[in-house]
Amino acid sequence: MAVRRPELPRHGHRWRLAQYPAQYHCRESPRLTKRLIPTTSQSGQRMHSVKTVKSFCRICSAYCGIEVDVADEQIVEIRGDKSHPMSKGYTCTKGRQWAHQYHNDNRLLSALSRADRDQAFTPLENEQALDEIADKLATIIERHGPRAVAIFRGNGLSVSSNGNQVAQAWLAGLGSEMDFSTMSIDQPSKIIAVGRHGAWGGGGHGFAGADVCMLIGNNPIISALNMTGGPPGWNPTSLKEEKKRGLKLIVVDPRRTETAEHADLYLPIRPGEDANLLAGMIRLIIDEELYDKEFVDAETEGFAALKAAVDGFTLDVVAARCGLPAEDIAAAGRLFANAGRGSASSGTGPDMARFPHLAEHLILALNTLCGRWNREGDPVTAPSLLAPNIPPPAQTIPPEFLPPMLNPALNTKTSRIRGIKQVFQEMPTPVAAEEILTPGEGQVKALIVIGGNPVMSWPDQEKTLAALAELDLLVCIDIMHTATTGFADYLLPAAHAFERDGLAEFTDRLYDKPFGQYSKPLLQPRGDVQEEWRYLVGLARRLGTEIHLPGGPIDVHNDSLETLDILELMFPDDSVKVPVRELARHEGGKVFEEFANIRVGAPIEGLDAKLQLLPPEVAPELAELLATPTVVEGRYGEDGSYTHLLAVRRVKHVYNSSCHDFPKNPAGNPAYLHPEDLQELGLRSGETAKLQSEHASIQVIVEADSSLRRGIVSMSHCFGSVPGEAENLALSGANASKLIAVDRDFDPLMGMPRMSGFAVKLSAV
Repeated sequence: MAVRRPELPRHGHRWRLAQYPAQYHCRESPRLTKRLIPTTSQSGQRMHSVKTVKSFCRICSAYCGIEVDVADEQIVEIRGDKSHPMSKGYTCTKGRQWAHQYHNDNRLLSALSRADRDQAFTPLENEQALDEIADKLATIIERHGPRAVAIFRGNGLSVSSNGNQVAQAWLAGLGSEMDFSTMSIDQPSKIIAVGRHGAWGGGGHGFAGADVCMLIGNNPIISALNMTGGPPGWNPTSLKEEKKRGLKLIVVDPRRTETAEHADLYLPIRPGEDANLLAGMIRLIIDEELYDKEFVDAETEGFAALKAAVDGFTLDVVAARCGLPAEDIAAAGRLFANAGRGSASSGTGPDMARFPHLAEHLILALNTLCGRWNREGDPVTAPSLLAPNIPPPAQTIPPEFLPPMLNPALNTKTSRIRGIKQVFQEMPTPVAAEEILTPGEGQVKALIVIGGNPVMSWPDQEKTLAALAELDLLVCIDIMHTATTGFADYLLPAAHAFERDGLAEFTDRLYDKPFGQYSKPLLQPRGDVQEEWRYLVGLARRLGTEIHLPGGPIDVHNDSLETLDILELMFPDDSVKVPVRELARHEGGKVFEEFANIRVGAPIEGLDAKLQLLPPEVAPELAELLATPTVVEGRYGEDGSYTHLLAVRRVKHVYNSSCHDFPKNPAGNPAYLHPEDLQELGLRSGETAKLQSEHASIQVIVEADSSLRRGIVSMSHCFGSVPGEAENLALSGANASKLIAVDRDFDPLMGMPRMSGFAVKLSAV
């Protein structure tokens, strides 16, 4: 299908430092490397006094505490807040450069529209834009039904305090279930696994004070991903502190990552073999009776079935499949099982590879076998101020008591595409493009993208481009131009975090202290920007629909609503330990000591649910895994002609598709290989090569990386030039999603294609 090439606004996926006004350049002196503007304004006048405000970074989900120096409505400097109880002064390079996003010439500062995508955008008032968008949505709904309207919620919205809930409630009020987000192309298997295995009310063991920690395909020092039992993303230095105390660290990863450098035992596994490794460890722990028999007998079902199902995963079989010494696998299993406290957790490694749901289930089963759940009287790992003041019970929570997104019985809707099922009460993003392209009843005709960049983030970029061009209506709500806004009919300017209220609601459920933080706007809004929820409320008012939140409906006709009003509907006072308005009183956040010693409570009588070691869906997956032939090193793909496996890779200086234009960032995203692999291929670092999958090929710049095991190509995602612009590999890198087809080698449950551990080969250009 030919893609209509729209005229793109003046923007690129990455901007050179020279494209920023000189007053926003970083200085070179060691002290001033954080200084983002000089002490004179653009007019040359001396700035007024600098005011320091405490806030928290909202680029990623770590929410590190920061101090921001502000003068004359400009950011002077950003640094870590050393008094912050959680991050303790830590920030990453993204956070320290965050002001560039606010001051960026590429910001969206007014609504823009165009009658035809071959035309240039023209500015208009927000209210007029909403009038026109509502009229077009009403026409689409009248002709095709509410299912023809979809939303995509990106990372820009996921770090908004209220944007996600309001967007989902707005779509539900419209009567559409076509809700897509980044979650279903990242780590959805974690949600699916909880639904199968069950959730333990008392929570898992925390990282602080743990005896052991096993990280599988997770590099939290770089990703800042915080999983229960793993190092907190907002304070990576805690890993060194816990190691000094006596923590034993096991890291499973094809690359000796920055986190793996601290490991007591490092397993350089072949990508995509995590489920095999876990099945082998479980077999060893059961055979050697290293499991917690008392807990297993009292709190689980399916032990005998699990024991039989993993019987074929002997150390020799698993070692051959994983490309690891059998003795190292055994040592890891024994080290984990013999420790008193500590958990296993994962990142994108297992979840983007083959058998992702099975791998995540086996991680939960491993923790359960070893009894790594808090018992009655144990301290609560995450005291959560935005949760009820009720001690969590030491028992399995029945599915009907779980939030709707975790209850399998409430996630039964299916896509028109290959029968793919709903997960987390969302439609899986891997089918979004085909839902747009496939004619018939229920075809998506309108898409509202909120804080997202499908062109760069969705797998199978060519299909994504065709889908966006096919839409009758594409609306983007964003803080700046992206590769996706170039395909839009309307652009609505979103407020930057410096221009809006913010609540650390995401980390509230992860903090191991009763800490909460609320940040008020630091600067006056630039242009006509608004928070995303205001646009959705405006559309609901025009369309005559409702937006229901846990505390009741939003009064869409009330023009005086503030962010705190919305947050109170999300977190009603009678459902939280600390009211939102109380949190808002404390600049820099506060530890509420009265909730510091919450203990896991007794089981609730009459609830007899058990953790499921081998639920019905998992048994056939284990059998399929065991029956899968062991791969031959260097002979991958259906015809065996592919020499390497591509593995996903996180980098510190970007967050998925955002922050690519920060001026201190390194350029591009090289395809990293072991130096001996490069030599064998006749390639040298810095040279251009052709990287080919079974679906497509791209050009890449190769670089040597001795931290990789041989036979691996390691690349970061969401890079590449804007479609329609000249390709610049050295500057913008290459988009690895072009190598992936959403309609082949996909998970049959929720449609996620294999995005890591798939076959590739390289050749010189």
